[in-house]
Amino acid sequence: MRGQRRRGPPKRAPKNVFSRGATKEPKKPQPVPVSKPAEPRFATPPPQAPKIAPKPVIKEKKMTPKKEKIIQEVVEVVVEEVVEEVVEEVVIENEKTATQEQDIEETVAKKIVTDQILGNKPKKSRGLKQIKKTVVVKEATPQSDRAAALIEQSRKRAMVPVPNKVIPEKKVAKPAFKRRRAPKSSYQPANRAKRLNRSRHMEYKYEMRKLLQDINVAEEHRSSLLGTIWAKGERQTTSDAKSWLHDKFDEGAINDEQKSRLEKVIDDYTIRR
Repeated sequence: MRGQRRRGPPKRAPKNVFSRGATKEPKKPQPVPVSKPAEPRFATPPPQAPKIAPKPVIKEKKMTPKKEKIIQEVVEVVVEEVVEEVVEEVVIENEKTATQEQDIEETVAKKIVTDQILGNKPKKSRGLKQIKKTVVVKEATPQSDRAAALIEQSRKRAMVPVPNKVIPEKKVAKPAFKRRRAPKSSYQPANRAKRLNRSRHMEYKYEMRKLLQDINVAEEHRSSLLGTIWAKGERQTTSDAKSWLHDKFDEGAINDEQKSRLEKVIDDYTIRR
């Protein structure tokens, strides 16, 4: 019939999970263990063939064209340097041989010239006779009787021996023993006067720095005022420090009000010592 389709085999019904024996799987046959024959207790193991390690395969590294170019340039530079050194050595050896040959030629020429000019043969005389010099000896004048007598007297005096004079020995006076005096110490205690208190140095520094800032002293004069006032007032006297402040006032470094404030600080730290 035209309108009907051809049907295939009937479909299998779905498995019923809840039926008996549905979840059980058939047991697989287990292999039976085969017992090995018992080995002797102290049996030696069978010899085994030595294991040979396989040779490592060395892979050849291929050179890149950039590396080949660099190597060629290096080789060319090295070859040029070696050639230059060889050429320099050859030139130096040629110069040495040339100088040696030149020295030999000069010595030979000198010998020839000396032989030609001076010569080893005796020179021929010119036929002139040598004039002998005659020495004219003046006859001594006869001495007078008076001169002869004086000479004889002086000779006799010289023959007479002179007695040795005994020189008295001078007594050398021994130096008197001097007692050693104890070395004097160079320390001289200063006279008691009005000076700045040495133990309050740190307080003075902090107070003086704050005061110089408060009274608007120029920065270029602050360090000199801080140090010099203390040095003069502590080592010399407070009057010396005040006189130095007066000089600074005359120079124009500080004004009258600043001077009076600084003098007040000096008076606060003054003691008699």
